Amino acid sequence: MTEPLELCQAILHLGPEEEVDLHAEKELKRHFYEYNASQKKALASLSFMINGKEYDSLLEAIRDEEHLENAGIRFLRPDLKENWDFNTPAKTLVLLEKGMGWLERFSYDPYSLDKWDRNQQIQRENVMIRGFLARFYYPQSIITESEDPLAGPGRPYIPKLTMLEDLWTHVRESGMVPFEIRVCAYTKTARYTYDLDLINNTMLKDFRGGQSPLRNLAKRTMIDYLNFDTVLAATDMKDLVKRAFINLFESEFATAPDIAYSMHITNQNATNALNAIVSRGLATKQGAAPREIYTIDSEGLANRAKKFEGV
Repeated sequence: MTEPLELCQAILHLGPEEEVDLHAEKELKRHFYEYNASQKKALASLSFMINGKEYDSLLEAIRDEEHLENAGIRFLRPDLKENWDFNTPAKTLVLLEKGMGWLERFSYDPYSLDKWDRNQQIQRENVMIRGFLARFYYPQSIITESEDPLAGPGRPYIPKLTMLEDLWTHVRESGMVPFEIRVCAYTKTARYTYDLDLINNTMLKDFRGGQSPLRNLAKRTMIDYLNFDTVLAATDMKDLVKRAFINLFESEFATAPDIAYSMHITNQNATNALNAIVSRGLATKQGAAPREIYTIDSEGLANRAKKFEGV
């Protein structure tokens, strides 16, 4: 089997020749090793069926398959000893065409002593499938990066929640190298997410698993989830702010101590993160310190999502 770095380098060279110079190759290696060294907990291993062919690595499939016509993701050897509170145990996720497919999943009850019902039937649901790149390297030559040194670092690519078929095409045309992809499966009443580590071919554990549970959990519609995932994909946030944003979206409302308690951070760090979300027009704040109440602004979220849809 080809080494992951070699596969990443092959994908890089699918992009425009003028952007793939020695500088871009060195930057790819730096990003690759940084991602691989970051702390990640795997819940299951993966195998793939792409356009009717078996692949152990999605990177290999991206290198070899010009277009994505259909796909299957198999979740293998789940770690039953790990915490799955915010992950959905699944057997198979299948993409048929035009962003539609089906999901085979299991139930997991964090409040049960067994948590897993080993005798349960597999639940199959029709889903709409979308995804975005969570971690990646976008190739830029030394010339491109040096065009305007006074302008500061820009964003050569803004991740977009899109059909996997379109994402596949863009990755190959640009030579963009994906390290981690978030795949979202939507039903009429729910949304399931899967963070896929493409370097190690694993499904990753949600950062909230095993932490203190959130209070005041919210019920969201599919439109809410689509707006949220669109904004989450495209907005450039520090990791702490992004995690607070995820937690706040899952709550009807929250205070800074609520977020601090659930994320194991200080009240001040939680306050700073929540205020950063408010400053972007994605949440509202009411009340006086130190008990301000923060709430997701659904209208602001929808407006921001519309702006990103046209990017």
